[in-house]
Amino acid sequence: GDEDFTEFITFDEEGPNRFNVFDKLDEIDPGNGINDFDSHIKLRVDSELARSNVYLESVSLYHGDVEEPEYFVSGFDLAQYDLYSSVQSLRYRRANAEQTEASFRYDVYSLALGEQERSAYSAQDFYALVEQNPNCTLPEDRADIVGHEFESGCPVIRVISRSEGMIIDGQEYYTYRLVLDYARYMGYDDIPYFFFGTTNSGHDLFALSWLALRTSLLVGVIVGLINISIGVVYGAISGYYGGKVDIGMERFTEVISRIPWLLTLAIAQAWLGPSLWSLVIVLTLSGWVSVSSTTRTQFYRYKGREYVLASRTLGAKDSRLIFRHIFPNGIGTIITTSILMIPTVIFAESTISFLGFGIGHGMTFNVLGIELSGVSIGVLLSDGRSELTRNPHLTLAPAFIISVLMITFNMFGNALRDAFNPTLRGSE
Repeated sequence: GDEDFTEFITFDEEGPNRFNVFDKLDEIDPGNGINDFDSHIKLRVDSELARSNVYLESVSLYHGDVEEPEYFVSGFDLAQYDLYSSVQSLRYRRANAEQTEASFRYDVYSLALGEQERSAYSAQDFYALVEQNPNCTLPEDRADIVGHEFESGCPVIRVISRSEGMIIDGQEYYTYRLVLDYARYMGYDDIPYFFFGTTNSGHDLFALSWLALRTSLLVGVIVGLINISIGVVYGAISGYYGGKVDIGMERFTEVISRIPWLLTLAIAQAWLGPSLWSLVIVLTLSGWVSVSSTTRTQFYRYKGREYVLASRTLGAKDSRLIFRHIFPNGIGTIITTSILMIPTVIFAESTISFLGFGIGHGMTFNVLGIELSGVSIGVLLSDGRSELTRNPHLTLAPAFIISVLMITFNMFGNALRDAFNPTLRGSE
């Protein structure tokens, strides 16, 4: 209850604060020091503000006028202590509707591969480890090995102590207490470096990004080729014949393009569930419309030219007029639009995966004999969404990759356009 707590100090400003516990304890019970108390000191933070946050980075206990604390706790150790208040909730303990937290950073990576203390390391294993490593040099007098520090590059950093010998069958056995450089002990020359950092589960984000890029590119190429094929054929027919055929086909295109993609996504998810094929259906239902529109425009531009009319007068068939006289002249613009279809599909896939649909972790599928995982650029962006403020690298790395991908395909499309139609060189 409140009677168990006594006010120590009032803080009026933000920042680190320090107070003397012993002075206040003497006021409570003069003549008694902290050692006379049979209970632990409990700290409770109350505030007159409607909303406030207190972050306990560390707690230090000094005894007398000394520079070094007699007791210091922070990080993971501090987080294990209870935070007392008059009201308790499941996640936080609250008082007067204010939240009290202990914030800390815990470097799991350094713990796993940094210095580690090992006790009860047998003498046989210890000497075998040292003698097998050329960077380890034993002292001449092995009896004086306790406290010995090895050179840089040796998996053993220093010897802390040696146990008393145990005689078994006339032979003496003992163990060592060591400090190991665990990265070298596990066979690394140094602690591995990750270009993009690691995910929350410890996976190499650089390697994972290449894996995700492979999946996104394959989905983009497959869907892009389908959309390009449908769009070119549909647009060529619509633009070449014109009239009522064009009007009917254009009205159908408008209907298809007006269907909300969220509705298509919901139907595909309900029908096929989260899978590659449901993603393909969503991305191809109306994805060919832009290529079709570009192709139709190019056919309207070239079908009335003199060389086309002359060829028709000489009895050329429609297929020859389409593929030999009209299509090659408009292919530059069509190629640019078609190439940009691939990054557009990748963006769309990223958006759908970002929303939690389409493909995802734990999913595998086989395409043309290639075994792919469910990790894509969109999945990586979705994973980094919740860590944007604390670990922005989880979002920045895949965002950088998809930006470079868009620029690369744009330049590639312009280069192909210039190659197929040099008269357009230098134009945007």
